[in-house]
Amino acid sequence: MLQKISLLSLTLLLLAWQACAQNQTYVSTEGRFSIDLSATTIEERNSPEASVGGKKLWWKTANASFSISYADNLNAKKELAEGAVNASADAFLGAIPKSAELVLRKKVVIDGYPGIEVKVREPDGYTVLTRYYMVETRLYCVMAL
Repeated sequence: MLQKISLLSLTLLLLAWQACAQNQTYVSTEGRFSIDLSATTIEERNSPEASVGGKKLWWKTANASFSISYADNLNAKKELAEGAVNASADAFLGAIPKSAELVLRKKVVIDGYPGIEVKVREPDGYTVLTRYYMVETRLYCVMAL
């Protein structure tokens, strides 16, 4: 009986460990964010954000790619935040192929900070969901492909 309980306990422990391993939380104290993904983080060092002191981080899974990038603008003002996220969304839309379809563009808010969500369907069938947020003096871009 004790052997069966030990085997059951070991099995449950193994299943719990696998579940926890799949739901790892990545915490960026420098970036002031955390994200729950079961993938390894890759830092993109030559990103446009790096040229202005920001960072771009990627996570890749079997079916998707995710990224978070951020850059600080110490001259940013709260009353101009909505304009900053709109300008970022406009720049993104200006850079996508003309054959891509804009599916959605809407205002979003995270913890009271303004944002814009843009959903685009690429000609190859991929969907790109991008959100821009201005938090204090930091502009974030969160993307899922």
